[in-house]
Amino acid sequence: MRMIFSVPRMLTLSKLFVTALALPLPALAAPAAPALPIVDKPLTLTWFVNFNAKAAVSMNSYAEQTAYQVLAERTGIRVRFDHPPLGAEKERFNLLAVSGKYPDVIEADWFGYPGGSEKALRDGVIIPLNDLIRRHAPNFQALLDANPEVFRQVSTADGRIYAFPMLRLDPEVRNVWGPQIRADWLHKLGLEAPRSIDDWYRVLKAFRTRDPNGNGKADEIPFSVMTINGDRAVPGLPAPMWVFLGGFGLAPEFFRKDGQVRYSPAEPAYRDFLATMRRWYAEGLIDPDYVSQTERQFDARMTNNLVGAYAGFNGGGLARFTSMNRQRFPGFRLVAVPYPSGPGSGGRHFLTWPEAGQVYSGLGAAVSSQNRHVVETIRYLDYGYSKEGGRVLSYGREGLSYTMVDGLPRYTAQVMRHPKLSVAEAIYVHARVQSAPLVQEANYLQQFYTMPEQREAVSIWASASPDLLLPALEVDPADSRKFNAIMSDLKLYIAEMTTRFITGREPMENFDLYLKKLDQAGVRRATAYMQKAYDRYQSKSPAGPAPAQR
Repeated sequence: MRMIFSVPRMLTLSKLFVTALALPLPALAAPAAPALPIVDKPLTLTWFVNFNAKAAVSMNSYAEQTAYQVLAERTGIRVRFDHPPLGAEKERFNLLAVSGKYPDVIEADWFGYPGGSEKALRDGVIIPLNDLIRRHAPNFQALLDANPEVFRQVSTADGRIYAFPMLRLDPEVRNVWGPQIRADWLHKLGLEAPRSIDDWYRVLKAFRTRDPNGNGKADEIPFSVMTINGDRAVPGLPAPMWVFLGGFGLAPEFFRKDGQVRYSPAEPAYRDFLATMRRWYAEGLIDPDYVSQTERQFDARMTNNLVGAYAGFNGGGLARFTSMNRQRFPGFRLVAVPYPSGPGSGGRHFLTWPEAGQVYSGLGAAVSSQNRHVVETIRYLDYGYSKEGGRVLSYGREGLSYTMVDGLPRYTAQVMRHPKLSVAEAIYVHARVQSAPLVQEANYLQQFYTMPEQREAVSIWASASPDLLLPALEVDPADSRKFNAIMSDLKLYIAEMTTRFITGREPMENFDLYLKKLDQAGVRRATAYMQKAYDRYQSKSPAGPAPAQR
């Protein structure tokens, strides 16, 4: 498994990296449109890929999507998709990897492959693509030439590119999650939106004591938390609580400072963070069920007008709760607020949501070792990075699912005002903009975000600095077993102690003893492995050697 800081996938970038990648999309266009069709005779490729639940509402396969029908007409290549059952994706992917029988294209989260992307190449499941891209993928090669850091993200430690990625170069399409607060409660109590840790304390205290929901009961939950299921986890800290780490100069799990890799739970500043969360918890400012609250439980709190603030997604959170509550509670208004500054941030606001800087998340379409049409496959995948191909994958068919308005594709009423489907579900009828091998455009997101509060949220969250966040790192295969063993033990202990400190079951005087046990468990060795991986990442160059390919 690719070592993305063990369990959490902190695939984020330095401020310099983000700035370098935040190029206007026209600069990424290919030098010339590819010759079409790609093949003289019809060709069908087999393709393994997870099926999005929003697509499953209206179809059985991506082959039914408008986009892939248009691509077949233009390229002469059709795709027969193999989708694992919803909920069994990881199982099916692992079974496929060991089966010895592979489709032409395997699209997956390669950070989740046992042993990582490098192991997938070594196992002979997929093939390296460097030379094939240079010879047959002018659009993707132009993107690599314009963005050297993309190469670092999509290649193994030794510089082999293994997949055509889904890329989010524009910061706007990455900042889809962050802290949110009830603006109507702020207005009622005469409060400003919080910007610092101290501001947050004052606001949450007021939410707790001044009855902003107006029911005459002290039933408000100032800051509530929903636990996100899956492998995106930080020991003892559900994702919404990550927003406060930046105020103490920390980021979830491994982070960087002055060029050095550090581990948040082993930092002295973690004591201050825990002490603050402990005080808030004791005063009833944090949801008492923060450790294990499910989405259903959290929704119940939100729809009963009990929650003052939380952290979540722009669409699935801010827009959804606004739609659910604005009729039930007149004046209901949920808005984004900045990531907080604090005593350890030097007044700066730091991003602490890993995916906010995640230009590449590990999701990509790889060419299998059993593909008999490698060149045709490369050209087909490359078409998705051209202006024309990217538009098809992002918007579908012109005149049906989109029209051109002032030089930009605009979704039609079939998408924006579908009688039975949400906008997200209707997009999937026609396009794969949220997950396909392409460069995601901000133009799609600007249409998807129909509320002004949503568009404002993107700007607010994107203004924070990603300086603490590390890029995707792969621990040296020679170190990976030792690293995993250390982290497995550390995580269990840190999760237990973090919870005990915050809930008051462990005295803060025992923090030094806690740090000592981390040392004994090998936290310094684990951090050294990550430092080594970071140094290797920094030295990676697209000019390096690439193996010969067929």
